Order: sequence, then structure tokens, then C-alpha cells
Amino acid sequence: MSTKSNEADDVPLLNSSDFYQQSWTETVDTLQGNFPDGLDSQQAAARLEKFGYNEVNSKKTPKWQIFLRQFNNVIVYILLVAVALTLLMRHYSDAIVIGLVVIINALIGYMQEVNASNALDKIKSMLSVEATVIRDGERFDIPSRELVPGDLVYLEAGDNVPADLRIIDSDNLRIQESSLTGEADSVLKDNMLLVGQIPLAERSNMAYASTAVTNGSATGIVVATGVHTQIGQISQSVADVSAQKTPLIRELDSLGRGISWLIIVIAVVMFGLGWFLQIYSLPTLVMAIIAMIVGSMPEGLPAATSIILATGVKKLTKKHAIVKTLPAAETLGAVDIIASDKTGTLTKNEMTVQDIVIGQHHYHVTGTGYAPDGDILLDDVIVDAAKDPALEMFLTMGHQANDTFLTNEDGTWEINGEPTDAAFLSAYYKAFGLKKPKLIELDRIPFDSDYRYMARLVQTQKQSRFVAIKGAPDKLFNLAKNDPNFDLNYWATLASSFAKSGKRVIAVGYIDAQTRVPMGVIGMIYEARP
Repeated sequence: MSTKSNEADDVPLLNSSDFYQQSWTETVDTLQGNFPDGLDSQQAAARLEKFGYNEVNSKKTPKWQIFLRQFNNVIVYILLVAVALTLLMRHYSDAIVIGLVVIINALIGYMQEVNASNALDKIKSMLSVEATVIRDGERFDIPSRELVPGDLVYLEAGDNVPADLRIIDSDNLRIQESSLTGEADSVLKDNMLLVGQIPLAERSNMAYASTAVTNGSATGIVVATGVHTQIGQISQSVADVSAQKTPLIRELDSLGRGISWLIIVIAVVMFGLGWFLQIYSLPTLVMAIIAMIVGSMPEGLPAATSIILATGVKKLTKKHAIVKTLPAAETLGAVDIIASDKTGTLTKNEMTVQDIVIGQHHYHVTGTGYAPDGDILLDDVIVDAAKDPALEMFLTMGHQANDTFLTNEDGTWEINGEPTDAAFLSAYYKAFGLKKPKLIELDRIPFDSDYRYMARLVQTQKQSRFVAIKGAPDKLFNLAKNDPNFDLNYWATLASSFAKSGKRVIAVGYIDAQTRVPMGVIGMIYEARP
């Protein structure tokens, strides 16, 4: 299908939330795109000039301004006045000592903020990925920042969605949208028209920037870039929030003002009495008052506070947290209540197997996260899975009924696929090490939200064949209920007890040419953030 183009290229930039209510052909027409050939080079250049780069630019504070900000303190103001007066009196050594206190305090805060800012810039550079675009009838990669509304983008498993897209066509496309919706499970996408007001998490014909493709492939048309994307609007809203002082800073400001005004009042009274009584000459009286002010002023308070907060920030850094300003470390300690919804938005979005039940045997799995560090226990005794045929078969089935990859990248275990599937791989590696079963895949049924299970037909080295299956307990229980050896009540009760304890329950089984083996279930949890 080829659509009309606009010679003036005056493309309307609508709210990206409106396009899910249009058919994909209407969206292409609205954006004056061209399917399947994409925009031509001149159109792309003109739109890039009009709409700007596909990026969200935060307001960058100059380093000199960060440094000057460290002096924004009542106590520091008075100390700076003391420095000026001692310089006028030519007491240079006193001025240097007072000045060093002020500068050291400023440098501590400045270095912390600059380091945090540099770390955030590195993260932003890591996020600037490429996008596969279709232009002039050809498909090639460009920096995602150069995408414009109306561009055709090709997505496949492992890609990050570079902008807000209206899906044109898809093939088993699943997208992980936890960064926007908090939902851990990937979402199946298609190009079907949606009617009415649909929540963002249920817009199955849209793909949003900052989300990740876990399965399948698709072609979509860019409907919003930069600050106009959903994630860009969130970023803009956060940037527009006015900064507020932390409880500690408010207390320090109050203390500093109180002490400073008290000292100033006393200094004025003492100066007046000294001048009236003619106790000292004027230069000597001025130096005596300055000495009293500096001696009474808690000049070590800003420095001590900065050092204490910097220590807290260092501890947070060891936990892989980036703290942009020193007072933010104290703010965490002032939090009384954290509100979270049922999706576990505060988790790391990593699944960990904790319980395995095979027949009447209940195994416990230690270790958290995807790293294969842990053991499988039965009655608090470590089990050798290679000597436990039922457990070995169960773990092998979980490994086979799987289309996720778990890899070690520079000491960090990362996945390409679903967290649930990755948990099965981690459990298998805990039992057998980093090796794979010597099985040959013959065919598979990929996971689908309609039937909620996946299956794989494999062949052993002895030419025997079996089907590994994994999915929602109710679906698999229904498939197994005709087996006279299957106790539906037992497994349904067990699955319900795991679910009530907050665990995700997955059923695993297999079928060979002669025997249908009893069902097993697994219980897993999200790993909490440290």
C-alpha cells in the first residue's frame, strides 16, 4: 500500500495516545507516511529539522553553577564576610584558615554531584541505541535519535523500542513494558484497531519507547519522538516538579539562621559596648569581634554534614545506586511509608525459583537472581539432581520448554526473553552446571496468551522422542485430568497455597510415546531490590 505524501511535509504531531484508536492505514495517512517503502531521504531530513532529534534532553547544570551552589548556606555567608573583614584588616593567616574551611566544604559537595552527573551521562550514552528503519524502500540501521514521525521501524527480539510506534504488522510480537506499566510479563502485540478509551497497559497495537522486544518481530510507524513519547512526557513531568529541601537541610538552615542571628546580635552589642567604653582601639576591637564571631560560628557544621552525607552516598554506591546530590542520601532515611501496587514495581523484575514439588517430594532452592549460585534441598539436605531421576527430568523439561537465553556478560547474568523462563534456566544450571541437555529439537508450540503454555518436541541420542510442556497450572491440569494417576485436587490445592503466599506458580510435565509422567509444579518469586 502506498499512501499520499505532502509536498510541504507539514506533518501534524498528534498526541501519541490517539493513534491506537485508528487503523494502521489511517495512521499512515495521518502521518503522511509511505508503506511499505518508508519515507524518502528528503522527507526524513525535513521532519528531523521540524521535530528535532528523538531524545529527551534534561536541563544540564553548568559545573561552575554546581560549585557556587555549595556556598548557599547562612553559615557560609557569615564565614565569607569574616574572610573579607580579616583581609581588610590584613590578617591574612586568619583569612586563609577560614577560607579553607569554606572551600573544603564546597569541594566535597561539588565532587559528589559531578561524579553522579557523569555517571548519569554514561548511562544515557549506553541507552542511545540504533534503530532499524525502512527508508527509500531499503532497510538499514540509523541512530535512534534520528527517527522522525512517519518513519517505518522494524523490530525483532532483543531490540529496544526506539520511539512510540503504531504496529502495522507483527509476527508473535511480545514486548516487555514494565518500565511504563510495572507489569512484569511481556505483552502480546498485534495491529488490530481498538475502540474506546483503553488504558496504556492494554493498548495491544502500540509499542512505546523505552520498552523491550522479547519475542517475535514487527513493523511499526513512528507516531511520536523525543519529549512527545509516553516516556518523554513522564520525564518532562518529573523535570517540572519544583525542588524541595530535605528534612535535614531544613533543620540545618533553621539551626544556622538561629545561631547566626544570635551571634550577630551579640557581636553588635559587644561592639557597641566596646566602642562606648573605649576598652580597645578601633582596629583591635574589630579583630576581637571578628574572632568572637568566627570562634562562636559552627564553621565545621557544613563540612561535617557533607562528610557524613558523602559516607552515606558511598555506601549507596556500593549497592549500585546513583545519588545525584548529597542531601538525597538523607532523604531515604526520612521515608516512613513506601506504597507499591500488586505488580511489584519495586522489584528487579527478576524471577527466582524457590520451591519445586514432584509427587510428594517438596524441594527448596537457594540463591536469588539469575546467577546459578545455589543448591536444591530436600528435607534440608543438598540433593544431587543427577542421582534423582524425577528431579533431573523435571529440570530438563523446564529447560527444554523454554525460548529464553541466559548469558554471563562480564560477571552479570543477563537474559534475552522472559524472566519466568530465565528462572528455569538458572535452576537447571544450579543443579547441573553450565551445560545443556544433549537433545535435538524437532518442533515446538510457542507460548500464546490464548492457551497459556508452550511445548517442545525433542529427540534423545537414543532416538526416543518426548514432548516437554510448561505453562499455567490450570491449563496443564486440564490436559492431564484424564490420566487416572493424576490427582487433580492435590495439585490444585498445592498450586493455590503457593499462589496465596505470593509466589508465581508454573506447572511442568512431559509426554513420551509410552508413558505420561505425573505433573510437577514450581513456585518462584521476584527478587527484591537491595
